[in-house]
Amino acid sequence: MHSELFAIGGFQLHAYGLMLAIGFVLCYVLARRLARLTGRDPGEVDTLIMVAAVCGILGARLVYVLQFWHEPQGQAGLSFAEAPMQAFQLWQGGLVYYGGFIAASLGILAYGLMRRRREPVRALLDYCVVFVPLGQAFGRVGCFFHGCCYGGRTDAPLGVCFPAGSPAWQGQVGAGLISPYAAHALPVWPTQLIEAAGCALLFGALWWAYKRRRGCLGLCCGLYAMAYGALRFVGECLRDDPRGELLFGLTFSQNVSLALLALGLGFLWFAFRESKHGTEHR
Repeated sequence: MHSELFAIGGFQLHAYGLMLAIGFVLCYVLARRLARLTGRDPGEVDTLIMVAAVCGILGARLVYVLQFWHEPQGQAGLSFAEAPMQAFQLWQGGLVYYGGFIAASLGILAYGLMRRRREPVRALLDYCVVFVPLGQAFGRVGCFFHGCCYGGRTDAPLGVCFPAGSPAWQGQVGAGLISPYAAHALPVWPTQLIEAAGCALLFGALWWAYKRRRGCLGLCCGLYAMAYGALRFVGECLRDDPRGELLFGLTFSQNVSLALLALGLGFLWFAFRESKHGTEHR
């Protein structure tokens, strides 16, 4: 765990923010490359990236603040209700992915509807969703360095031990599992790296699918929704960090994952249905 990489004067470089920045730049570069390879306008990438980034960050932070409004935050231990200005301290972490995903999707959808005469909205969504798991992968690596989103106890070879002062260590001390003088936490599942690996594989699959099956509108959206919904639902079962109140016995993210699975199934059904009908009428 290396949450803070270095500090110069009042400036602090956090690993989480650095990973987000690297993921953003890489998504931008590869988005322009895929646009050139598939005949899209590379110049439009600037607009799409800006819409997705602004809406995504605002949505992810808003959901986190609302979900943990009364929970102590940071070293000061003050909640957002007691110190609302903490909501703007993004460098300290505290983003809910699904909040960002929903907000970014709505932003891209609104943009697509404004230009639907030039291109079907699903075609634009298919292109944009290719890069979502790549950004997620870097974000989860940032979570690992920061120590948040940690997993539950495990004796498996994959288990990792976070150092004293880390969120996992604090959680285990609070639960009475380890002494306040322990040098590190007990081994936990590296849920951040597991999800990062899954997202990296999903990015490769979507890149391939978009280049090979562009005419199958909604295919990439459906594949992403189904694959990530399943990955996140299972990953939530391995996590042990605070995730707010349960709804229907499931976490907020698990409920959204189920909705995402249903949405993905709908996208795939329409994609293959239209593709089949198009083939029959040739």
